[in-house]
Amino acid sequence: MENRKQMKLPLLGMVLIFLLIGCSNVMFQPESVFSRSTAFSPIDPKQPPVELSYYYIVYEMPADQAAVEEAINAYIQPKINAIVKLKPIIESSYKDKINTMLASNEEFDILWTSNWGSGDYDNKVAKGGLLPLDELLNATPLLGEEIPAAFWEDAKVDGITYAVPNVQIAAKAEGFTIQKRFIDKYGIDIKQIKQQVDIEPILKIIHDNELEIIPIASTSNMFDFGRQYGYSAQGYKIGDPDYKILDILDKPEYRTFLEMVRRWYLSGYIYKDSATMDDNMIVSLLRTGKVAVEWNTTMKPGGEIEDRKRFGGNEVVYVRLSEPEFTGVRTTMTAISRTSKHPEKALQLIEWLETDPVLFNLITFGIENKHYTMIGNNTIRINQEGGYKEDQGWVFGNVLNGYLKEGQATDTWEVTKKMNETAKRPEVYGFNFNSERYISGEVNLFLAAQRFAKALQSGAVDPAQVFPEYYEVAQKSGVKKQTEEMQRELDQWLKVHGKK
Repeated sequence: MENRKQMKLPLLGMVLIFLLIGCSNVMFQPESVFSRSTAFSPIDPKQPPVELSYYYIVYEMPADQAAVEEAINAYIQPKINAIVKLKPIIESSYKDKINTMLASNEEFDILWTSNWGSGDYDNKVAKGGLLPLDELLNATPLLGEEIPAAFWEDAKVDGITYAVPNVQIAAKAEGFTIQKRFIDKYGIDIKQIKQQVDIEPILKIIHDNELEIIPIASTSNMFDFGRQYGYSAQGYKIGDPDYKILDILDKPEYRTFLEMVRRWYLSGYIYKDSATMDDNMIVSLLRTGKVAVEWNTTMKPGGEIEDRKRFGGNEVVYVRLSEPEFTGVRTTMTAISRTSKHPEKALQLIEWLETDPVLFNLITFGIENKHYTMIGNNTIRINQEGGYKEDQGWVFGNVLNGYLKEGQATDTWEVTKKMNETAKRPEVYGFNFNSERYISGEVNLFLAAQRFAKALQSGAVDPAQVFPEYYEVAQKSGVKKQTEEMQRELDQWLKVHGKK
């Protein structure tokens, strides 16, 4: 998952990644490269194809989607006797749209989901919006072979599978993405950047000498208590033998962070409107090429090439400040709605998306010689004017089946797979807090966070004045009870796994 999907405020709100078509002259392979052997009902050619709806996030609407949808359906209909209606939704609207559909029992089939804002996975599970998949998965042996066992375990809630993990980088390292032109121009020694505060002199250089450039667009996702536990507002200190869950608002490190970003904001280093910007607005700002630095929460192999596009075509350099940690697969998964009338067919389509390179590359990159051009054995150049620039393989399935983009190393997928396998596992890997008992409390926590956390973490308000009010509201919102419940569930998990 890309770093733009990780606006993880340590807030109390996160408690809470061919065929002839049109003018193209490229033919798809007539058959999949995989041998299918499933327990699903055989295809009856006399029956009309089942129509499946598939909802997922995008950051800009593709102009040429109809052509891609037509090509997808021509490819999959002979294989599963189904066609799909692609239903992309702009990321900022996705959560509300899907939750409204589920609340009204609207019939639809497949949806993207995640453990961060837009995906709202645990909440959807708690409210019964997602279909349990374990019985259906017995009919898809290829999924079991394609997706590592650790990924499946991470996706479960109380031992039940509600979503299929999308295989991508699941080991995250954090640090700064910096435009290379400024490193070269000012002779910046990136080896001296070893912790977050070390970027401050560089932000000052940019601010003082590049009047048209924004040193850093946003800092709202920089405080990472997740390294203590779980990308949430509560956690324990790594190495604590008692695994005592703490509220970050009680930790002096959080106040130190707020004071640092307030200093940056007053110095003009942080974009003046960052506190009121959503993810899409930040992405649009980055694409102007006028932002020098970004805090990156993913830093995946080959990511510099993708981030070049995000920085307006300017080459970037990664400065990693942490070693890779296995952070799991909940950042991007594919689920089936409880309201689906065709769950068996829906899972068949998901199986193909996860295991078949032809289908995966079609939905990710579009049609060859129209939306992209092959420039190597497995490398493509995306046509920026082609009308289909999805390039969101992390949303659709297994990126290891995907083409490499121009500039990415030929061993990118091998390095990704190795990193997933070797990255350090958290001490309590496998524990997922069940928030079902505290859904109403989480709503209050989220509202409290929305009011205060982003403004504080963007440096836009004085923490000496605003933090006390934030703290008071948070306590009234029930964070203490939720912390106690997390502690109870973690203690139980530790006992079962022989850790306490």
